[in-house]
Amino acid sequence: MDFFKGKTAIVTGAGSGIGRALALALADAGCRLAVTDIRPERVDAVVEELTRKGVEAAGYLVDHSRLEDVQEFAKKFFERWGRVDILCQNAGVGIGARFLETSLEEWKWVIDINLWGTIYMLVEFVPRMVEQGGGSILLTSSDAGLVALPFSTAYNATKFGVTAIGETMRQELAEHDVRVSLLCPGDINTRVLKDGKLHIYDRTGRSARPELEKYYEEKGADPSVVAEAALKGLQRDKAIILVPWVHHGPLYLLHRISPQAYHAVMGFALQHGIAHKMMNIRR
Repeated sequence: MDFFKGKTAIVTGAGSGIGRALALALADAGCRLAVTDIRPERVDAVVEELTRKGVEAAGYLVDHSRLEDVQEFAKKFFERWGRVDILCQNAGVGIGARFLETSLEEWKWVIDINLWGTIYMLVEFVPRMVEQGGGSILLTSSDAGLVALPFSTAYNATKFGVTAIGETMRQELAEHDVRVSLLCPGDINTRVLKDGKLHIYDRTGRSARPELEKYYEEKGADPSVVAEAALKGLQRDKAIILVPWVHHGPLYLLHRISPQAYHAVMGFALQHGIAHKMMNIRR
C-alpha cells in the first residue's frame, strides 16, 4: 500500500491483540513505528517483532489513563520523530457487567483508560497534525460504540463516547486535511477479556469467565483480520470500519432502521436467555 510507505505511525496499546496486529500490519505496509503499552515485556516483544521486519521502531511505557504519562510520551515522541502521519489510538480495557453490578471504582477505571486516555492523546497530538498540514487518525471504538449491548453498561458508555468524538472530529478536521476513522471491532480473540473485569454469572452464581474466554478463543476473529480492514479503511478514508460485519453488523443496521425494534429484539434475547446461549453460558 503506497499510502503508508515512509510514514511515521503511532499505535497505542500495541503490546497485544488489535494493537499488536495494527503495528505489524503498518510495518509491513512501510511505516516507521512508535508503540506504547503499559506492560514493559509486551512493549519489548512487539518492538523486537517490528525490528525483525526491518523497520525503525521504538517502544514507550505509557499509562494512558494518566495525563502526565501521555504528555511525557508526546515530548519524547516529537523530539525523536518530529511528526506523526498516522495516529492509532487503540489502548483500552474491557469490563463485562450489568449496571447494578458495576462499582463506581470500576466506572472510573474504564472511563479513565478508554475515554480520558483517548482525549489525552488527541489533545497532545492533533494540534501538531493540524500544524504539519494533515494526517490520519484511527480511533479504536467498538461495535459496542454503535449499538448498546447487554452486560456492558460502563464499557458501552466509553465506546459511545469515543464514537462521538471521532465522528465530530471527522467533520471539524476535514478542512485541515486530518482524516478520522473509527475502528469498530466485533468479537475478537484478544486478551481484553483476560485482562479486563467481568461480573457475568450463570444460574448457579458461578462466574461465566471460562465459557466466555472459550467463546472468544473459538468464535472470535483473529486480530489480523481487524488490522487488514483498518488499513484498507484508512487508505479509503472510511468513516466507520465495522469488522467483522457478520458479528454485530445486522444489529447495527437494525438499530439505524428502527431503534424501537432493536431494543425489542435485544430485550427478548436477554429475557429468554438467547444472549447467554450464544456464548455457551448456563442461564
